[in-house]
Amino acid sequence: MTDVYQPVVIRELLSNGGSSSKSRLAASLVQYDASVQEYYQRILMRWPKATLTKHGIVSYDRATESFALTCFPDDDEVRQEATALCDLKIEQWITRKRGDPSVAGAASSVRYELLKEAKGCCRLCGIHSSVCPLDIDHIIPQSRANKAGKVYRDDRWIDVNDRSNLQVLCFRCNRAKRDGDTTDFSRRSKLVRDRIPEIISAQGRKAVFDQLHGSNLMDALRDKLVEEHAEFIAAETGSERLLELVDMYEVVAAIASKLGFEEDDFQSLVRKKRTERGSFSKGLFLRPQH
Repeated sequence: MTDVYQPVVIRELLSNGGSSSKSRLAASLVQYDASVQEYYQRILMRWPKATLTKHGIVSYDRATESFALTCFPDDDEVRQEATALCDLKIEQWITRKRGDPSVAGAASSVRYELLKEAKGCCRLCGIHSSVCPLDIDHIIPQSRANKAGKVYRDDRWIDVNDRSNLQVLCFRCNRAKRDGDTTDFSRRSKLVRDRIPEIISAQGRKAVFDQLHGSNLMDALRDKLVEEHAEFIAAETGSERLLELVDMYEVVAAIASKLGFEEDDFQSLVRKKRTERGSFSKGLFLRPQH
C-alpha cells in the first residue's frame, strides 16, 4: 500500500485546487485499500442492508450487487430536506462519540498502557506498530453488550470498555476478526524453550505443558519466529536486540532441524550462500529499475 499513498495524496490535492483537509485525504487513501473496503462491505451487508430493506427504504439487487431507494423523491426540496436530516443524524452521532468518556479513555491513557504491555505489537500476529497500525480491540465485542453496556467475562459483568476487555491487534487482524470471536490473544499458549518446565519447577511454581509434534510443532515455530521478530523490533537497546537475535536464531535452527538440516548443515548452507551471493553487511540498497 505504501507505493500508492503518495500518488493518491498528490492526485487528491491536484483535484481540489492544491489543498485538502486531513480527513478528506485519509478518506481518499481508504478507496485503494481492499481490506478496508471488504470490512465495510461486510458491515454494509449486515446492519444497514437488514434494517433498510426490512423497512422498505432500500432494495438490493444481487445480480448487480447494487442498492436503490425504493422511493426516490423527484422534488429537489424534499431531497434537500432528507439529506439535511441525514447530515443532522450523522453530526449527532459524531458529537456523541466525541463526548463518550470511555472512548476517550481507550484512546489515551488506557491505550498507552495496553500498547506498553503488548510491547507495541499485535497480540495475534506479532507485527510491530512501526510496520502496521495497531487498534484497540474489544475481546467480548460491543455487539454482545447488554442495555447497560455490560459484557460477561471471567465470571462477572464488566463494562464493555473495561481495560480487561481490551487488547491490541493490528489493523488487518482486527478487521479479519469476526464479531463472534471472543479470543483473548494475550492468554494464548505459546512455544517455550526446552528447559522452561525445569526452571519453573525449581522456582516452586506449577505449569501445564503439552508436547507438540509434526505440523502442529511447525506451526508453533512459525508463530514463535513472528513473536521473536516483533520483540526484536520493540527492543530499545543494543544488548536487548542482541538477545532477541539469539532467540530468533534458536527458532530458525529448530525450523531448519524439522526440515532435515542439523545446525552444522544449516550453518554450512549459510556460508555457502554467503560465498556465492555475499552477505548484507555492506548495506547495498537496490533502487527500482525504470
